Amino acid sequence: MDYQMQKTMGKCFRSKGSSITGLIRILGSWYDYKVINGQPKPEDMLEVIDFTSRELLVVINNNLEESDVNYIVNI
Repeated sequence: MDYQMQKTMGKCFRSKGSSITGLIRILGSWYDYKVINGQPKPEDMLEVIDFTSRELLVVINNNLEESDVNYIVNI
């Protein structure tokens, strides 16, 4: 599992709401995530910076854009 989690590092996606937790599909697998630097607004860009045994840890980083190679569409 650690290998799969490591592959998500640096990936980014748009927030669908204002919850600090959620679910995202990255590289074909579903992951729980938690925002650790505040309350996101809908459409904020979130970036994976770390992980625990249970979830990805993400931060709000609105300097990133959809054109970024690490962008994931959050369906």
